[in-house]
Amino acid sequence: MNKPKLGTFSILTISLDSRLMGLGVASGSTSVGNRVLHAKPGIGVIATQSYTNIAYGIKGLELLAKGLSPKEALDELLMDDPGRELRQVAMMDFKRRKAVFTGCEAPIFHGEVLGEDYVIVGNLLAGKEVVDSMAREYESSSGNLALRMAKALKAGSESGGDKRGEKSAALIVISTEKVEVNLKIDRHTNPVRELFRKLS
Repeated sequence: MNKPKLGTFSILTISLDSRLMGLGVASGSTSVGNRVLHAKPGIGVIATQSYTNIAYGIKGLELLAKGLSPKEALDELLMDDPGRELRQVAMMDFKRRKAVFTGCEAPIFHGEVLGEDYVIVGNLLAGKEVVDSMAREYESSSGNLALRMAKALKAGSESGGDKRGEKSAALIVISTEKVEVNLKIDRHTNPVRELFRKLS
């Protein structure tokens, strides 16, 4: 297959009161926010990466809006995708339900961490410590949802991140009614640090 390997690490989160959801991502690919992150106020969030198929984001949100659970929506999309073993997809909804899939052909290292109020996924990473450090940082950090996601991305980057280094990053926060935060950093020498600067 001639498609590029889109090494990426992402975090999906929901606030303790379930009023806010967020997505954060960093990658060695450019314009990662335009492909990987999908969010709809009041519905949920989706990260679709590895050999990215954006249909998981677009159709996935449509299925969630129809009342399917993340697992039901993801199962339906995987069933229709002959290239599913190349995918890495994570979904969460405002009911705090989660679903994750990493195909066996996703670039190594690939991994997942599922917490009580977050999901972390990554592929083409320097190693397992990338996703583990993101989870530790998110669980121990304080501040608003956007800042906590940025801290987790920073921990992932500093633990090796994408094997190729990062060129782009993005972060979205939604409420039950609207998009609260939508930041995209492209073609930057340190996109995660730039996310911090814009959030401060």
